[in-house]
Amino acid sequence: MFSFIQKMSKAQRSLLFTCFFAFFANGTLSLTMGSVMPDLKTAYGLSDTVSGLFLSAHSAGNLIAGFLSALIPLYLGERRSIMLMGSLAFIGFLMMTLWGNPAWLLLAFAFTGLGRGSVTNFDNRMVNRLSGGDPAASNMLHGSFAIGAILAPLVFLALRSLLGWQAGLGWVILCGVVSLFNFGRMRLENDRPDRKDKTNSTLVFLKNPSFLILAMMMFCYLCSEYAINGWLVTYIQNKESLLESLALGGGDAAQAVRTYSQTMATLLWVVMLVGRLFCAWLSVRVSQKKIMMVASFGVAVFFSAMLLSGSVLTVSLSVAGLGFCMAGICPMIYSDAAIFTNAYPMATGALLAIGSGGAILMPTVVGAMAERFGFTGGMSAILVTVCLLVVFAVLNVVVKTRKPEEVQA
Repeated sequence: MFSFIQKMSKAQRSLLFTCFFAFFANGTLSLTMGSVMPDLKTAYGLSDTVSGLFLSAHSAGNLIAGFLSALIPLYLGERRSIMLMGSLAFIGFLMMTLWGNPAWLLLAFAFTGLGRGSVTNFDNRMVNRLSGGDPAASNMLHGSFAIGAILAPLVFLALRSLLGWQAGLGWVILCGVVSLFNFGRMRLENDRPDRKDKTNSTLVFLKNPSFLILAMMMFCYLCSEYAINGWLVTYIQNKESLLESLALGGGDAAQAVRTYSQTMATLLWVVMLVGRLFCAWLSVRVSQKKIMMVASFGVAVFFSAMLLSGSVLTVSLSVAGLGFCMAGICPMIYSDAAIFTNAYPMATGALLAIGSGGAILMPTVVGAMAERFGFTGGMSAILVTVCLLVVFAVLNVVVKTRKPEEVQA
């Protein structure tokens, strides 16, 4: 499972671990957004629809970053461009603590998306390049994201209790500063790609059916993941059956459900970490296409079970099963697409941008539907994209991969 690391030079391993920490910071950023949303709503008097728009603004920034982060290095170089774009994420979190104007917050969330998307693009492309598209490397990279996601709700809850929700965002900003410091120390062999080389800016891969299937899988997956991450805490806090169940134990039921909701956000990512390590081990033995297909079916089953569950035990089991099945899908999409991303620098950005298109749409849809039908009705909208994920995962197995011309040559 770790054979790809042993083949690397010391400089390559240093670059690999820089990418791992940056993804850890991205995981911290991602889950803190969902954790802080109830506090932002209370502090600034925001509606569910407006809150959903903020999550969609984050996804819009993510989409734009998919293209900008592939083009800016042609002019500034890779090291300077990732430092510039990556810093926007943590500037956005600082903005959230300063002012509650909706337009200001919309810009702040867009900044977080620009920063996160740029790091996602750079890290996935760099790790695929360093490892030759090894699925174990991709799963370990995304495992770093999961570790950050696991710690984020716990750290946020502790700092919120001690110092207030603004202090919880301070943890994200600190991780970002460390990540930017690491990026500043990078030494890249080809820091500024040749602008005259058309493969650095071409989009010819969009004509390849194999790439489009992977892109639609990413669309459906990010649609689901962003909406679940963004609304899981709020969904659980508004689930009447859980409030009644926790009230039977005595004490402050509202505080109990707040703690439980943050715990479920942590559980989701603890299981995702385990799942990604398991997928890194399994992908050496089983085709990653088949793993993604089985996992997609599992996501549909456990997400449906979460919506239908009413007790603490069944919701907890459903969240755990959902996290385990979701774990390897995103990293293995990137790994499976390595034949495109290693040949065309724009391919990673396009994969991220297409996926972000769904991530822009779904959080707003969930928020709008929640206001009309309740949060169970709102979260049910995610089932549509989960079912489509299953369809494209099956196509990814049955349709023969058509390699790009540069790889064939």
